Amino acid sequence: MEALPTVHDFVGKAVEAFDLDEELAHWLELSVNEGAINAMQHGNGMDPSKSVFLRISGSGHAIEIIVEDQGPGFELTEVPDPRNAENLLKPGGRGILIIRSFMDTVEITDGENGGNRLRMVKRLDAEHPE
Repeated sequence: MEALPTVHDFVGKAVEAFDLDEELAHWLELSVNEGAINAMQHGNGMDPSKSVFLRISGSGHAIEIIVEDQGPGFELTEVPDPRNAENLLKPGGRGILIIRSFMDTVEITDGENGGNRLRMVKRLDAEHPE
């Protein structure tokens, strides 16, 4: 969790590089933070010997964010929907809900270093797909 200021700075550099407006920058940072926190807490189980990898890249038409952990993995379809009545008071699923509400593409696959690989894409130009 001590690395979150570094994540914030990294996202800030991406925001500048892609010349994003304030609102887009806010939602991008929130999504990246949620992905990184999920990777640290749920993926790596707060194990300090495990790492989280973050990559942000862009094409001019879209921004792609990759967050990888070294944990045991999970299925995105198994994350409970926090909007359902039976889950309203449960702590899980809100980060994924935030990410899904902002990003155009959200995928979880096996990571290159073991664990999970979260891929998020935000289109910047509606006329161009990812």
